[in-house]
Amino acid sequence: MASLFAEEEDEFADKAMAEIEEDLPPEAVELTPRSNPDLLGHEKVEEALLADFNAGRLPHAIVLSGPAGIGKATLAYRLAKFLLSQSDEGAGLFGEPEKPTTLRLSPENPVFHRVVSGGHADLVTVEREFDEKENRLKQDISAESARKITPFLRKTAAEGGWRIVLVDGAEYLNRASQNALLKILEEPPEKTLLMLTTSQPGAFLPTIRSRCRMIPMEALSDSVVSSLLDKFAPGISPEEKSALIRLCEGSIGTALQLHRDKGVALYKDLLGLLNTLPSLDVAKAHDLADKLSRTEATYEASRAILTTWCQRAARAEARGQQLLDIMPGDAAIFAKISASFPPRHFLSTWEKMTQLFSQTENYILDKRQALLGAFLMLQNPGHTGLNI
Repeated sequence: MASLFAEEEDEFADKAMAEIEEDLPPEAVELTPRSNPDLLGHEKVEEALLADFNAGRLPHAIVLSGPAGIGKATLAYRLAKFLLSQSDEGAGLFGEPEKPTTLRLSPENPVFHRVVSGGHADLVTVEREFDEKENRLKQDISAESARKITPFLRKTAAEGGWRIVLVDGAEYLNRASQNALLKILEEPPEKTLLMLTTSQPGAFLPTIRSRCRMIPMEALSDSVVSSLLDKFAPGISPEEKSALIRLCEGSIGTALQLHRDKGVALYKDLLGLLNTLPSLDVAKAHDLADKLSRTEATYEASRAILTTWCQRAARAEARGQQLLDIMPGDAAIFAKISASFPPRHFLSTWEKMTQLFSQTENYILDKRQALLGAFLMLQNPGHTGLNI
């Protein structure tokens, strides 16, 4: 999405990326939200949080919401490191403490190192756990995981400052774990911050939303995604870079994942099948479903591309807009297909396809059948998907 302030964003992105390069050794380009010292594209949110801190009105609970992969967890860890580094020492002129001017903490700071290593006693993180038996992340965040917050908050802060609780991927809290969290929100201790990151704030109980400050975060601009791709995927071809920027829709996390999973090549394969609509080439669909379901990475990338296709087409139709090319010529293919189907076709397909993939994940169903069902839904949204 092009910005009205693209030139200013480009200039800011170049400056910020130069600062990142100064702090990180060349080999340290694979960063996690916990270890990333910098964040691009969310300056206004950061400024608002810093202003609240300096004014003494930082809320006890916040929800950072927005699309997946845009930096919500990175901002949460950034704020956590900042708060854990604060102390009442260091008075300025006239005995007044100097107010900080940034949330950024140097990677050389001892607090930064302790947070990255998971060894800071005043920070606890709750997230989905890995299921060794199933070799995948668990479907939700259990009540048992959420309940470990209570004994943590009963203790005095180990370093005499803030205590931070971060629930990453809070959309995976089940009803029991949300209720456990609600009890904590009812009587929050002083100098405690509970942060939740989510791409689905509507999944929370209304009582949780009412007790938290909701902070929406926007998708990243194309210029920011471009700068981050230059940093974290050096040597990428101009064609792939352009395609990834359009495919990821403002999510650097999605762009990098698609790059790792050869998503542009998968996109071309899927586009070849899509071009056979409205009379789907079923034999080709079977072959492609078999190919794309052989590894978890190709399945996940294909699933993301298919649902994004339908979402983009539905959104363009609702707004009366034409789709832009991701790969040269694909917008013309979508225009041809759209003319062959009734209104709301892709909206219905997106809804059914999303449900199909969710069922496949929740019940550990056959991924090949799920992809084949999704292909058939592109022709007929009423297809049941799993009864093939």
